[in-house]
Amino acid sequence: MKKRVVITGMGAVSPFGVGVQTFWNNLIQGKSKIELLNIGLDKEIYTPYGALLKNFNFADHFVQADRYAPYLDRAMQFVLTATHEACEQAGLFKDTERISRDRVGVYVGTTTAGHVSAYNQAQKLYNEGEKFSTHNLFQCTPGVWPMIIGKFIHANGPMKSYCISCSAGGESIGNAFRDIRDGIADVIVTGGGDAPISKINYLSFYLIKSTSRWKGNPSEACQPYSKNRPGMVFGEGAGMLVLESYEHAVQRGTKILGEIVNYAANTDGFHIVAPDPEAVRYGDTITAVFKEAGLQPGDIGYISCHGTGTYRNDAAETKAIKRSLGKHAHRIKLSSIKSMLGHAFGGSTALELISLTKSLKEGVAPPTINYKEFDPECDLDCVPNQCAKIDTDYGIKIATGFGGSNNALLLKRVK
Repeated sequence: MKKRVVITGMGAVSPFGVGVQTFWNNLIQGKSKIELLNIGLDKEIYTPYGALLKNFNFADHFVQADRYAPYLDRAMQFVLTATHEACEQAGLFKDTERISRDRVGVYVGTTTAGHVSAYNQAQKLYNEGEKFSTHNLFQCTPGVWPMIIGKFIHANGPMKSYCISCSAGGESIGNAFRDIRDGIADVIVTGGGDAPISKINYLSFYLIKSTSRWKGNPSEACQPYSKNRPGMVFGEGAGMLVLESYEHAVQRGTKILGEIVNYAANTDGFHIVAPDPEAVRYGDTITAVFKEAGLQPGDIGYISCHGTGTYRNDAAETKAIKRSLGKHAHRIKLSSIKSMLGHAFGGSTALELISLTKSLKEGVAPPTINYKEFDPECDLDCVPNQCAKIDTDYGIKIATGFGGSNNALLLKRVK
């Protein structure tokens, strides 16, 4: 018998700061954290836009910082901070008697993992002859992330790391959902995180013409679904959630924040970087996630989109939604919070799922800011520039990434 899967804890680290409420309050106000970054590039030639979490001090947010910090990249510091908030909300630290640690897992998604630490250590080796240490191995390797979290929360169940493109956070959460649904675990701490802002990473995306070439106000550099959208912007952060079976949550008496009803994933098989312009498989993902749950297009009231602000991604995503929902696509609202926060890579889908959970609960869709001009290829209601009221029981989080890795998560409001 398949089990229902619910969310009982959420944690967020974003350019807005630390904490889910800080994240949510700034989202619905439509604030932008995007600016020109100092990453060692000539700003007259390049436009290194990004949304950076400034003045982050791990020790201010994590009680065991001194013990863990030597082994952690900046991205993993974000993940552990978000994990602490999510587990504290879910009561995992206090409810020790009613939780079997053998049935608690950790699944984490990341795209670039500890690449900044690897880059910095390579520079030290080349310039100063400083050799790598065992600490560097932990900092750079995503496979150890679940192990570090597992040690912190005393989890002895399944451990998994997902590193598939920018949708890695969604893959992590989706597979955690499946394993709880199928009885493999009772509780899984899951999500994703990244700190992808670096000179080498920016130049990689610049060379394939993905980055924003905007020449105006830096806060307007990301313009999803707008006609002359100039490209993607880097962000950073982490979103972590505690998922558990409905029966387990009820037995513990913990508060339920939302319910994950289904998960679907597939691949375009079209191009190593570009999305399929016809968005056939992306549309199939969206269709599968609600049809397998016995729902119809009319049951869906809001979609939290990938919305990177690149010409090809936004056009393909719009086409995928219309392929899946048909005429109903023009009746619902959708939005991209990357317009405010940039692209946190492996952290983006997890943060956007937290935003979707809050949207369903609070009845508010955050805006797609910096919307300037209608594009007939992106002709759906993207909640331009101001948040909007919504009243729906079901919402979908959709995501895609390089190689056409598509996934979708169906959420249900808990009243």
